Amino acid sequence: MKLSKAVKIQSIKKVSTTQSKENGFVLYEGKSRLDSSQDVVAIITKKTTNKKIGDMYQLWILNKDINPLEASKLKKDNAICGDCKLRQSMGGACYVVIFQAPNQIWKSYKRGNYKDVKLDDYSKHFTDKNIRFGAYGDPSALPIEILAKLKAYANNNTAYTHQWKSDEHQPLKSMSMASVDNVKEAIMAKAKGWRYFRVASSDSDILDNEIICPSVTRGTNCSDCNLCNGAKIGDKRKDIVIPAHGVRAKKFI
Repeated sequence: MKLSKAVKIQSIKKVSTTQSKENGFVLYEGKSRLDSSQDVVAIITKKTTNKKIGDMYQLWILNKDINPLEASKLKKDNAICGDCKLRQSMGGACYVVIFQAPNQIWKSYKRGNYKDVKLDDYSKHFTDKNIRFGAYGDPSALPIEILAKLKAYANNNTAYTHQWKSDEHQPLKSMSMASVDNVKEAIMAKAKGWRYFRVASSDSDILDNEIICPSVTRGTNCSDCNLCNGAKIGDKRKDIVIPAHGVRAKKFI
């Protein structure tokens, strides 16, 4: 029996509404590798309004059971940020505005707005996508197999970790930059085989092996840049320096 025109149109609208709700995915819920006493959740969102980032999926690492604002206030953000000295809970200069995207994404997660995705389904959702590993949170908080699988399917990724000194997190160097805060740390990271991303004051000297982030010098967005995706064998690419930025930049020392 043929459907009437009205019923066909209604069916099409219903499918479109369902598809529009798939704006993110839950990749992981479980113990943090940075603090096993706390559970974290890893969420990928598909869209961003951040022009510097460009067309990239965003990976958010959040405390599973604590609102990000409360986690920062209670100094329980070590489960997602480790010992990073830029944590706002420690009075640091982290540029992330926690009450905006992290807070809203955590609330959406609690409302059940994101679909669970298993490792076997990554190819369906992430093949040839550009993915930012850590719009908030350090990727080292997650099991390495999740990051490796995302890396394998993604067209390009960005990632930064403050855990580069730890032997446990050395496998991240193939997919992540070492996040360093001064020249001394930069030299240490290079000695360990990392490429690095250095936040610097505006009057900092630029070393021979460094360039200023192309977003600053050329207006290039991260999705087109391909410089912050870790170190390859025999990698000759420059290390990246960016001036301290964000609303808390004055706290950077």
